[in-house]
Amino acid sequence: MLPNISVQACGLILICLICFFTFKKQSIVLRSSFIYRYLLIVTSVCIMADILSVIGIVYAPHRLAVAGCKAYLFMVLWTSFFSFNYVCYDISGKKRMKMLRWMFVGLTFVWSIAVLFMPINLHNEEAVYSDGMAVNFAFILAPIYILGALALTFVFSKKMNPYRRNSVRIWMSLEAAAALIQVNRRELLLIGFMMALGVTVLFARLENPEAGIDSRTGAFRTHILRDYLDQLYDSGEQQAFIIISGSEDIKDDPDVEDRLLRDVAQYLISLSDGKVFRGGGKDFIVAFPSAEKAEATAPEIARRFRSNWLEDLYIAPNFMIVPDISVFANSGEFLSLYRYYANLSVSADDEFRVLDVKALEELRNFRLMQREIRDALAEDRVEVFLQPIYSVREGAFVSAEALVRLRDRNGGLIMPGKFIPVAERSGLIEPIGDRVFEIVCALIRNHDVKRFGLRYIEVNLSVVQCENKSLAERYSGIIDHYGISPQSINLEITESGSIKQNRVLIDNMENLRNFGCSFSLDDFGTGESNLNYIVNMPVDIIKIDRTMTIAYFDNDRARVMLESVTGMIKQMGMKIVAEGVEEKYQLEALSELGVDYIQGYYFSKPIPVPEFLTFMRNSIESA
Repeated sequence: MLPNISVQACGLILICLICFFTFKKQSIVLRSSFIYRYLLIVTSVCIMADILSVIGIVYAPHRLAVAGCKAYLFMVLWTSFFSFNYVCYDISGKKRMKMLRWMFVGLTFVWSIAVLFMPINLHNEEAVYSDGMAVNFAFILAPIYILGALALTFVFSKKMNPYRRNSVRIWMSLEAAAALIQVNRRELLLIGFMMALGVTVLFARLENPEAGIDSRTGAFRTHILRDYLDQLYDSGEQQAFIIISGSEDIKDDPDVEDRLLRDVAQYLISLSDGKVFRGGGKDFIVAFPSAEKAEATAPEIARRFRSNWLEDLYIAPNFMIVPDISVFANSGEFLSLYRYYANLSVSADDEFRVLDVKALEELRNFRLMQREIRDALAEDRVEVFLQPIYSVREGAFVSAEALVRLRDRNGGLIMPGKFIPVAERSGLIEPIGDRVFEIVCALIRNHDVKRFGLRYIEVNLSVVQCENKSLAERYSGIIDHYGISPQSINLEITESGSIKQNRVLIDNMENLRNFGCSFSLDDFGTGESNLNYIVNMPVDIIKIDRTMTIAYFDNDRARVMLESVTGMIKQMGMKIVAEGVEEKYQLEALSELGVDYIQGYYFSKPIPVPEFLTFMRNSIESA
């Protein structure tokens, strides 16, 4: 008797330790973890029943010993069922599985009750064990559950996470081996110990509550959020969320960052009953039991972030609130919307962006436009429109700006305001820019634009293009391929594109200038204007943005500033283009100011290439 009790006692001690660590730590109890906790309880009871049945066979009256042995068989069946149920949920966990699970509950109940009324034989000679119809009956269903669960991991292999799949196979193999041994050697009571060993494997690899906790902050890890959302959608339970995103201004010092993130997480945990998750980067996602609770807490969170944290560090994240998760089809849609808006700031009047049906529709439109851009690139529906640029001194059109347009499948025009922001956010702006550059090079070669008096055509460069190390080499190669003069190309970079002033950007500009291209600084007077850009960037032309041009005529301060800037730019030997000129008086005033070139609707809007060539031909003939 002693060896058998010793083995089972070891299993009981092992599973008691697992129970301690599982129930000790407060955590998000996911449905699979919920089933695992039931499995721990019934396994513990099963092992205790096994030990008591062995003791009962030796020391207890016959009837009491029989009752103890049947109680053990009863628990073996239910432990096998919960093992099978755990695997079933891991594979699907969907509502369609509920009926099947209830069917197995009924089967297990009927089978386990039947065992209680069947005869059993007790043996206490050379070894302590039991056999008979009750034992045989129990050891028919239990292995079916075990082998069935093992088979499911192969049938539904592709649906299971490989890490979880392998863990379940180890667990089921241990129980199957124990059952097989015990069927042939009844005196070797191994099933209880192997059950304990199996759930220990699950704990170590899958169900340890500590594994779901981010050690830096104490918040739940991102993968737990996905599982938690899946469970909410599966059950139909409603919860609300607040998302704190875009805190990339946190200092790079690892020690300061760790302390700050920990402080932020602990503050959020104090507001939300512990349901705080890590998002991407330095983001946090906070779960609330209702929209009312989230909306009531949102102003408090915003006020806290307006105050300083450690070492007088302030954080200005983007705030989002999800009042109703049912507007999203699933967790994937929820997380996609969060990532889409993560770094998009809101207006000053709306501190919190609401992620609702309207926001979801915007994301869908974004994806539709992404697809439209990709299709336009693949189907050669990218076009170039040209807007002429007038020389004040020469009284003639001497250059033009190339502006990109897309055609939809029906031949309609898609304006830049619709597709450029999408292209910039999705990384498609670079292939668009490359396509426009090739179109312009082909245009210069095929139409000999110099005969119209055009010295060069301006082509816009995106930030992404500027920071690509291969830009200069690729563009000089394209120019050589089309056999045109590099002087016929002027490349425009925006102020926002020059803010970083990184080495790659400067190297690209210097290499292309050495090759023969010229550069313009576009949109001067908007965004984060800084005269250092003019001083430090190797540009030849400064383009005054349309808003600055209009302000020159409406605002005294803008007029004084533009007059001063114009003088400085001229003294540095650079040329000036004024954009957005629409009236004759604007042309005359800016010409008197000393602006070199005029661009705007006063002369022409951006027009397709054939119309532009006709426009240039007519302008030469009328000169």
